[in-house]
Amino acid sequence: RGTPSAPSSTMTIILVTVVATEETLNRSEFILSLMREAWPMLDAVSQKYPRDFNCGEKLCRLHKHALRECRPIHYAPMLEPLVEQTVKNFSLSLSSPYLYLASIIVSEYGRNATHSKLLYSMVANLSSTVFNALRTTEDFTAHPDVVEEFFFMAGRMVNYCPSPLVQSSLLNSLLQCAALGMKLYHRDANRGTLNFLESTVSYSLKLRSSSSLDVNGQADIAALEQAILAEGQPLVINLAQALLGDLPAYRLDSGSGSIAGVLFYLNQLCPELLMQWIQPPLTAAPEHAKSAFLVTLHNRVARDEFNSSVRRFTAVCERSRKRKI
Repeated sequence: RGTPSAPSSTMTIILVTVVATEETLNRSEFILSLMREAWPMLDAVSQKYPRDFNCGEKLCRLHKHALRECRPIHYAPMLEPLVEQTVKNFSLSLSSPYLYLASIIVSEYGRNATHSKLLYSMVANLSSTVFNALRTTEDFTAHPDVVEEFFFMAGRMVNYCPSPLVQSSLLNSLLQCAALGMKLYHRDANRGTLNFLESTVSYSLKLRSSSSLDVNGQADIAALEQAILAEGQPLVINLAQALLGDLPAYRLDSGSGSIAGVLFYLNQLCPELLMQWIQPPLTAAPEHAKSAFLVTLHNRVARDEFNSSVRRFTAVCERSRKRKI
């Protein structure tokens, strides 16, 4: 990016100073008043230096601290301009801090149905920018931080404000995009992609196991199952290839968002489809390991046992690959 200009450096220092001030004073009313006064200047800075990553990162950090310090209910008057600024700045910069900020916005306001339409619009607009910018494997490889934060944002939307997303065609597009993101040899990008997929499938399973679904919940589960039916096979093939060692397998069974997690929930949700989709790519695996793993799927074992089975299967496949080298 080269050496930042003096105005850019000055504005960046102002942002840091404001953040430090808010953390020290801890006064919600003061911060809200300060943000209202500073908003035109902050907006001007982001528009003048759209590709200054450090400036964008500090701006997003400022908004995060201001929102959390004031609390969502008090910061609500700033929500629409904040969403507008986030979408606009990301479209100009393709800078991942704005996606991180969008995740914060979703997590703070997603439980409030009053804001669901606005949040969905934000996610849809940010998604449109990502889809236009990342069209090939090379594009994904050049922007791993965008891939990571984008799918974490999408996962937050599923966790906090699912209905507008899962009942839209955007879900299918996200699943298609995830099929590309899974192939990226970047640990954090892979983690974000798997986090989104696991959140999506586990939400569908949660709905399925609910004893009292309202009309919206019924619409959610119908839309989710249609999306998984339409887009699930390429995802399962990718997961199988990761187990075989032909695609990245950074996260076998750890935390929220893993190969084992996505497969486990799919096996609980649609075992027949999963078996149908996963058997063809597993033909390349050693026969005894493949048979044992398919038995595990058929028996629909508990999560811990399933994780162990995944680790055993990948270990056998890895040894087999090394012998062939």
